[in-house]
Amino acid sequence: MKFWDLVRAALRHWIVLVAGAVATLGLMYSTTLDDGVFWSRTQVVFLAPPSAAYPNSLRTTSEDLIITAGAVAKTVSGPDAVTKYASPDASLVGEGVRDGWSIRLPDTGGQWAPHFAEQVLYVEVVAATADKAAARQGEIIAQITEALDRLQRDAGVAPVNDITVTVAPESTVVHQVKGSRGRSAGMAGVLGVAATFTVIAVLEIRGRRPVMHRHRAAPRPPRSAPPAPASGPRTDP
Repeated sequence: MKFWDLVRAALRHWIVLVAGAVATLGLMYSTTLDDGVFWSRTQVVFLAPPSAAYPNSLRTTSEDLIITAGAVAKTVSGPDAVTKYASPDASLVGEGVRDGWSIRLPDTGGQWAPHFAEQVLYVEVVAATADKAAARQGEIIAQITEALDRLQRDAGVAPVNDITVTVAPESTVVHQVKGSRGRSAGMAGVLGVAATFTVIAVLEIRGRRPVMHRHRAAPRPPRSAPPAPASGPRTDP
């Protein structure tokens, strides 16, 4: 179907054209109403108790701290499997989450083998407003602190040897993440126009298709049986 044939077909199916234009404009307008989401990520760093040999808790790294961080993360987030990303910098927004939260122990091992090198938990939150994101982040950090304290009390750790946590950055930083309204409206317009003219083309092709009439063959008359041979007296030679 050529361009002018499509134009003439659109004029013939003007009802479909008008309905498609209205639906496309409505879809384009709806894309401009999305204000995006609010996202925040913070790091909860696990600190070893200071000692004479290791006075700086921030620079002390051990396997025990990493294991403790992983155990606390599992306690707070639950027993569900943790989604593995190709990069530890992947975010919930990139995954398409618009309302939720996650706690992850950063895995730098890639897709072949896990490798946990830091006693840090990444806390991410996504919400519809900045206030909700900040409040949710504070609640999760409080749960992490409570879970760590309960874990150490159950293990009988003396308070002087407690592992502690600190948040970096200390103040909650919430970012608004949203796409380009112009691009969204343009893509919606292209999809709407394509769908409208596709429907018109399908209707035009169906209208031009010839109608096939089936003719039933007349039933054949039954074959007459061959005449029986005349019976008569049998003559022996």
